[in-house]
Amino acid sequence: MNIIIIENSIGQTGALNSILDKVTNVDKKFNFIFLIPKASKTKKIIELRGFECIEINFVEISRNNLRNVIYLFSLIKNAYLISRIVKRKKIEIIQVNDIYNLAGLATKLFTRIKVITHVRRMPESFPIQLYKLWVKIHLKFSDKILPVSFANARIFKNSKKIEVLYNPAMKKDFNYTYKNNDNLRVLYLANYTKGKGQEHAIKVIDIIKNVNKSNIHFKLDFVGSDFGLKTNQIFKKELENFIHNNKLSSIIELKMESTNVIKEITESDIVLNFSDSESLSKVTMESLFYRIPIIATNVGGTNEMIEDGINGFLVEKENIDQMVEKLTLLLDNYELRNSFHSNNFNYINKKFSPEKIKFQLITIYDELLQKK
Repeated sequence: MNIIIIENSIGQTGALNSILDKVTNVDKKFNFIFLIPKASKTKKIIELRGFECIEINFVEISRNNLRNVIYLFSLIKNAYLISRIVKRKKIEIIQVNDIYNLAGLATKLFTRIKVITHVRRMPESFPIQLYKLWVKIHLKFSDKILPVSFANARIFKNSKKIEVLYNPAMKKDFNYTYKNNDNLRVLYLANYTKGKGQEHAIKVIDIIKNVNKSNIHFKLDFVGSDFGLKTNQIFKKELENFIHNNKLSSIIELKMESTNVIKEITESDIVLNFSDSESLSKVTMESLFYRIPIIATNVGGTNEMIEDGINGFLVEKENIDQMVEKLTLLLDNYELRNSFHSNNFNYINKKFSPEKIKFQLITIYDELLQKK
């Protein structure tokens, strides 16, 4: 059975990693082909997993009216091109990797095809009226809608097409090294995009530094990509300026994206995720899976992974005081870090088991094809 996955990411993102984890080693009877933007840097990442890639000139919707006219023409053109691929490759299912991607549904104008829509981005990530329009379109025309968390699913109001499909926690060998309170590494793993919360973390560190003066026993590493986009580069420059102006360069470093995300996580002692909006954060899940204590904002589906005070800390969005309090607790309390470490693996491994999610996805494919 041949299945197309339409993935709009131009760089390595949590969304891309999640769909790759879901379909890798699902079953030999399924053959996945990825359609990606021509400007994307993800081709090698996808091909390393053993999947074929086809590049298409995708255009995304924007705030520019002229660009949106181009978007509509591009959407129809790409839908026709995809329909040709569907016929040539004998595709039976199209999966689109987020709600804003309408290319799969538009393909139905030219050929009969089953379409699965994954829902990752939360409503607050877009103008709400636009998001509600996408919801209506997918409820009417998608054959199956797969939110990655119950937080994502709420806006769909119990439609029969809805089924929450969590991201899997992929199993990899790892031996954790216990540390005392000296020379701790704090990690912030996120691309340099406004809304990801890096500025909150820097303010937190500034406050902790001013309170503790010379007694600083940790280092904060930011790791992520700006995708070569001007808006992201400006945001990163703002972060650099704040670090420089507040004399934080000795304890904070802004690094570019890593080719080994798991290594970054497992070599850390604490992970931070102060994002303004998340559905089911891949970084949060992997930090928990590898037993690294984490502090994350209570947004989207984060509280479906973290039990506050049991296997991590939840803080409210933009609440700097809470962030300072919880990070200070973890930095200074060896026993608390080890308690979170002990509780993380079993909880995540049980709820987000790759075998469980693999079986669920195969069942979804089989049920869709039986309805033909």
